[in-house]
Amino acid sequence: MPFLPWLRPRAWVAALAATALLAVPASAEEGLPARLVCHDDLFVPYFMQKHGRIEGLNVDVLREAAARLGIAIEFRAMPWRRLESELARPQGTVDCAFAMSRTPAREQYLEFGKVALQPTEYALFVRRDDTLPAVGKLDDLAGKVIGVRAGFRLPEAIAAGVAQGRWSVAEVPTDAANFQKLALRRIDAVLADGVVGQYTVKQLKLQGIVRVAPQLARFDTYIVFRKNKGSPALAAAFDRAFRRMRQDGSFTRITSAYLGAPLLEP
Repeated sequence: MPFLPWLRPRAWVAALAATALLAVPASAEEGLPARLVCHDDLFVPYFMQKHGRIEGLNVDVLREAAARLGIAIEFRAMPWRRLESELARPQGTVDCAFAMSRTPAREQYLEFGKVALQPTEYALFVRRDDTLPAVGKLDDLAGKVIGVRAGFRLPEAIAAGVAQGRWSVAEVPTDAANFQKLALRRIDAVLADGVVGQYTVKQLKLQGIVRVAPQLARFDTYIVFRKNKGSPALAAAFDRAFRRMRQDGSFTRITSAYLGAPLLEP
């Protein structure tokens, strides 16, 4: 996916393997590092590796925020379990990561800002089909099969229904496979991150698939820093940049470049 056109001209350095570096000539704000290395796991469309460089919705947001702060930011991919382990280790190798939800345990060793990078919503997607009973709420899926990506943490309401035998869950390796099965009527619904689902439907050009409202769960995710003397100032600086980006419409423009118009709800 191309870099977004409203970013100011920069000297781009070719990314190698799982890294992408943005060179920023401006000086960083006083007290902030001139360079920052930040990690995430591959997760379409937030963090993707294409043709040897890293891009994605969250990547573009953080590139813009770092540029406003005068920080050269580099992105590296790391499997999620290893990333969490490195962040928790006192002598870990990771000082910055995204996008993480706030928990009391994580707040012991990570610096969270006050402004979220992205909200995360767990949502159901179904076919809009006049020949089938309408699905407008979770109870309408009684006796149905819900597709989920392998390893996806089930919301409590879904897990309880599985335990009670009210519906069943079918796991597949990728979100794309899930939505293709839904389009082919091999499953009755897909449980996914709301943005991931919307992006996947758009990329696959699937017709007649809609998101059920309301979402099953919602929580905010943040950029985080290993706690040290400078981490409070760094978190506060990104908070300021995120606020300005929301005020001037940058968040909306970046999101629209990946998702386009929101999906209609049934």
